This record gives sequence, C-alpha cells and structure tokens, in this order.
Amino acid sequence: MNIEIKNCNNIDWASLILSENTLNIKFAPNGTGKSSIARAITLGTTEGSNLNELIPFKLRKSNPDGLAPEVTGTENINTVMCFNEEYVSQFVFKTDELLSNSFDILIRTDAYRQKEQEIESLIQDIKQLFSGNQELETLITTLKEMGNAFKLTKSGLSKSSTGMKGLSSGNKIQHVPPGLESYTPFIQSENSVNWIDWQTKGYEFSELSDSCPFCTSHVAEKKDQIKKVGEEYDKNTIKNLIAIIGVIEKLGDFFSKEAKGKLKAITELKDGLEKEHEAFLASVKSQIDNFTEKLENLRTLSAFQFKDGEKVSAKLPPYKLDLAFFSELNSERMLEAITPINDSIDEVIAQAGQLQGKISQQRSEMKRTVERHQIDINNFLSYAGYRYKVEIVGEGEQSQLKLRHADHEEYLSGGSQHLSFGERNAFAIVLFMYECLSRKPDLIILDDPISSFDKNKKYAILEMLFRRKADSCLKNKTVLMLTHDVEPIIDTIKSLAHKFSNQTSASFLRLEAGQLIEYVIRKEDMQTFSQICKNALASDKDDVIKLIYMRRHFEISDDKGDAYQVLSNILHKRGRAIDTREPMGADNNYPEMAPAKFSNGCNEISGFLNGFSYPDILNRVTDINALTSLYRDSENGYEKLQIFRLLDLDIENSVVQKFINETYHIENEFICQLDPARFDTIPEYVISECDRILQEVQ
Repeated sequence: MNIEIKNCNNIDWASLILSENTLNIKFAPNGTGKSSIARAITLGTTEGSNLNELIPFKLRKSNPDGLAPEVTGTENINTVMCFNEEYVSQFVFKTDELLSNSFDILIRTDAYRQKEQEIESLIQDIKQLFSGNQELETLITTLKEMGNAFKLTKSGLSKSSTGMKGLSSGNKIQHVPPGLESYTPFIQSENSVNWIDWQTKGYEFSELSDSCPFCTSHVAEKKDQIKKVGEEYDKNTIKNLIAIIGVIEKLGDFFSKEAKGKLKAITELKDGLEKEHEAFLASVKSQIDNFTEKLENLRTLSAFQFKDGEKVSAKLPPYKLDLAFFSELNSERMLEAITPINDSIDEVIAQAGQLQGKISQQRSEMKRTVERHQIDINNFLSYAGYRYKVEIVGEGEQSQLKLRHADHEEYLSGGSQHLSFGERNAFAIVLFMYECLSRKPDLIILDDPISSFDKNKKYAILEMLFRRKADSCLKNKTVLMLTHDVEPIIDTIKSLAHKFSNQTSASFLRLEAGQLIEYVIRKEDMQTFSQICKNALASDKDDVIKLIYMRRHFEISDDKGDAYQVLSNILHKRGRAIDTREPMGADNNYPEMAPAKFSNGCNEISGFLNGFSYPDILNRVTDINALTSLYRDSENGYEKLQIFRLLDLDIENSVVQKFINETYHIENEFICQLDPARFDTIPEYVISECDRILQEVQ
C-alpha cells in the first residue's frame, strides 16, 4: 500500500510504501518526522480523531491557501496500534498488574474463545431464559430494589436504610395526625411528596406577616396548624414510605400469601415498627438477597463458575431454585417464574459429561497458554540480561500478570518504581506485542522502539517480536518500524535475513525542504566501510574526496603505514610531511618523513589514484575558494561535512562542531552500514548551518 501524508508537523509531503504481512523498517535520522508519521497514520485511521492537531506551526498564523493535514492510502486500514511513550503510560505498569486487562490480552486466545463458545452452547438454554425475558428481568430488578431498601447489621436492620426510614414512623399517609384532617386530600394524593415540600417551605415565610404565605388571607390563628404539617411530615420520609410500599405492591403475588399479608400490615402501621416487625423484614431481606444472588449466578453462568477439578454433575444441582427454603417467596406465581429455569438446569445436568469435557479442555488450553507466555517472557528477560520474572496468577477472568525480582519472592506493585527506563521499555514492547496478538490490528506501528538498548538487548527484542511461531509474535503481520538505528536493518536484511524468514523490507527516509523521500534499502546496500571506500575510489568523485575515503579506509584497517602518513599530512595541509610513527623530538614535534618513506607512500596512493601529486592536492586543500566550490558541488551531506572540516573555520555552534569533528568523521562501529554517499543521514539543519557559516565568511 502507498500512504501519502501532507501538511503534518514538519512534513509538507511524504509518500511511504508499506508491504502487507511484512516488517517494514523505515530508517531516518532524528528530526526527520518519524513520530509525525506514526501520529498521522494513527489519527488518519481512527474514527473521531482530529488530524488538525498536526497542522504545521508555519500554517497556524497565516494559511492563505487553506492547507490542512491529510492522510490518504489508508482505506484498507481500519485499526492501528502504535507503540510509543503514550502507550507505555496508559496501559502498562499498573498498580496491581503489569498490563491492563491481562486476561483478555494473554489468555483469551482464538482457541480459548472457540472452547468458550462450545461451552456457551451447552448452557445457552439457561441464559436464553433471561435474555429478552422482560418479566423475569423486572422481577430481578424489583427484588434487588426491595433488598437494597434494607441493610442488615449485627444487631438487625440498619435504621439508616431507606426502607427503615420510610416505615419507622408509621404510615402517616393513611393515618393522618389529629388536627391535620383538613389536609387529608393533599396528604393522600399521588403528589403528596411535592405538596409536603411546598407546604413546609412556605412556613419559613409565616413570620413575615399575619397573612397566609400561600394566599395572603389573614390566618394568624392557623399558624400552629401550618407548623404542625412540617413537624409531622418530612418530605424524604414520605418519599421513602411511598417507595417501599410501591416495591412491595410490584412484587405482590411473588410473595407467599402469608408474607404478602404481613408486609401489607407493616406498611399500614400507625405508630411505626416493633421488634417483631423488624425481625420479619430482616427475614424477608435475607431471603430476597439469597434468591437474587442465585438468579444472578444463573444469568451470568459461565465456565469460570466451575473450579478446576470440580465435577459439573455435582456443581449444577445447587443452582436449582427450591422455594421450600424461601418461605416468604413460596407462591404460585414465583413457582411459574422459576420452573422453566429449573427445567433448563436439569437439561444441562443431563449433558454434564459433555460439559465437563469442554471445561477440562478449556482449562488445559488456558494452562498451556499461561505456561507458554511465562516461559517466553521470562526467557526473553533472561537473554536480555534482566533479573526479573513474570507470573500469571489468579483464576479465570481475574488472572493478572505479576512481576517479581529474581532475588525477591514477593510480587512487586506495578513496575514503574522498580524498573529502569530501559527495563520499562523492554517490558512494555513485549506486552504490546501480546496485546497486538489479542486485538489483531490491521497495522502495527513501532515508533523508535529499540534505539536506546545495547546490541544484545536489541536483538533479544527483535527475536521476541519476529522470530517465534507466527501465532506467538508479530511475524507475518503488517508492521511499520520507524527508527534512527540502522542495526535492525543490518540484522534483518543482511546478517540474519534467513532467521527472519526474509520477511523484512527496509528503506531510508530523507527530509529536505519539507519533502520526505523514501529510498529502498536492499541487502547489497549494506556494505563494510572498506567496500564503501573502494567503491568511492572507483567512482568519478573528485580526487580530494577520494583521498578522504582512502584515509578512512587505512584507519579502519589499522594500517598507519607510509600511505596513511602521506594522506594525513596532506589533509592537515602540511607543506612538509611529518611521521607520527616516530617519537617526538626535544621540541615536542614529530620529525619529517624520511624521503624514501614519503616517496613510497605517494607511490602507494598512486596505485589507487592515478596521477596523484602531493603538491597539486596540497594547493587545492589550501585554496579556500577551491574547497568552497567543492563543498557546493558535493551531492551528499557526509562528503560536504568532510570538505567543510578542511576549511578550518571557527565554528561557534558547538553542536554542529561535534557533528563535523566527531559524529560524522568517525563512522559507526557496525560491521556493515549504508553508503553515506547514497543514503544521506546528515540532518538538514546541520548542512544549513554549514551553508550559513560559509556565507558569512565569504
């Protein structure tokens, strides 16, 4: 697929080619826009996301053409998962476990889901009785409402529960206190709660005047009556009373005839509850809670309710609902409601052997999965040199991934406070892999995942991610790895390509004037620096540039012979060549090269560079105009920097000076690398700074 990105942060335009079911490595220096690419693709494929957060700063104040961030070519990508710092902070190293939702990610595999579906099919008759059964759902909801209205304590019913608050003072709706009879129509109305609230609030203004606060008529003699309404009635108490009466009425015939009568009598008490009433309500509360719990267990019945080694045939009968043990709910209507449930349980019991087999298979699969993941992760930690181990603990959906140190038996809380930066990243990327295996995104993005690790840890991570069975790693998945580290390319494209099943494509990204260009990297592009030097000498490059490559070739070959001495002298612009192999004299200077050695060195150089002349080259490297012209004609940043070094300019910018004198003068230590003349890794800002310096000195 070809993904095109426009107007995203520092990228005006970019075109990226991604091969499906392949590890796509995009190598680029820092500052190229790798994170912008990752962010653009993620936002561009996530529903509800806003690409406008990536609009370049240069367009935020003035944008006359109305340019906007844009990502195209992602039509076949519906889901993306991206590994970056945001992922690490959101999903891993939680207080109680290393990874949020450990069970779903690590254990609920496709094989596990299949067995789960097979088990569900055996118990579906029970669950279907609840699904879409409005009457049964209403019954459960109302039973819960009744149970929640009362709270049990060691001494009995809690006085603070809503049911007790409503019943403790008696039914003052039915039994209107003396002196308030004239208010009976209002008290016993359907809107009695609001009327009481209105009445009591009005009394607050009665002291302002002898007139009624509601109608303004003279009612000084009625103030006491109005006050009594507020004393006898509380809005919340009446509200609770009405609520508990309503719940009891809704349950109605689901109660036994005797219980129904007792509850009606309790709700009609004039003077509130006695001890025998509270004892009866406590019994009803207890029975309802137990009965509701059994119904809920049936509604959510799953394999997790059967412990490992537990016989299904012995586990299922207690799920049946026996009204003989629920005297207050023993009614014809309740029997009608639960009979189909009990019949379904009997049918499942008849298939207990088959269900037992499915559950055993599922548990075995889960055990194998747990063991495999623990072994794989712990082997990785060992190979990478980390002294930590993980364990998956807990039953079923409560399973959690825990961390402990090799020298400590107890599990560690979270991980962030114990792990170093590198250790956190190593853990995080492995856990990310498992989440990808679980969620199966169309595209996986790794934003500079391993650049901070040493060689051994880098390879251990690559092996964990891409070298195991396809169902246990990211092999054969569409993966975009963005990195400023060339080593993964060396490992996967050249040195160990066969171990990665030749399933890797690589390219180099070069950003210049906002345009991001992609250059394919092939196996043959990974060369030793000796090869790079030989290719440069065989090219039509300028003689000065060839001599720079030649000198570096002798350096990496540890050949400090006559030819090297001549090259070193000429590039240091010495009219009289010295020999650094000889001891310094009394003046702390090296002696001149012996004529024979100097001549031998020149002859050796001539074997590589036909027509070599020390004086001619010396004249060129001491000529500022000639070097400046050569600098401007050079086509890549690496060679520009080597020419720039020869100019011996006073550079105030220490960062640029480091680039020139160290970073790109001394090549990396890899056995193989990309030809710097073809794959220009010098950041654009470094060359721009060199151009500015040259402009100032001219």
